[in-house]
Amino acid sequence: MRERLARRIAFLTGTLVVALAAVFARVQNPPGAPMPAPAGPRPAAPAPSTLVARGGQLYVDLGCARCHSIAGRGNPRLPLDSVGARSSDAEIRAWITPGASTPGSYRERHADLGLSAEQRDALAAYLAELRD
Repeated sequence: MRERLARRIAFLTGTLVVALAAVFARVQNPPGAPMPAPAGPRPAAPAPSTLVARGGQLYVDLGCARCHSIAGRGNPRLPLDSVGARSSDAEIRAWITPGASTPGSYRERHADLGLSAEQRDALAAYLAELRD
């Protein structure tokens, strides 16, 4: 009797885990959603500036497209399209600066990538140019 009850509980638990995993997968990856593009060439540079170009290359080198997308390339969950229109330069810089007190900032969302001040400037300039 106990063995039979234990088997039923184990079966129901397994079924529940599989069902919850399926629901989670469906919510995180809705049908018809575009698949993230494989890491590859940098998205089109928004301006010919050298600083912006270096920031765009950093975006690629750091693998930012694993979590973010620009112009439909990358992970669609966290698009950066028009971030320059939605956020000021100071807000963008605070977002990617270690130790910034902005909720949801770099420190909370990303591992410390060890970017130099120049690299942060370039990445911030690149993101600020994303206005479309």
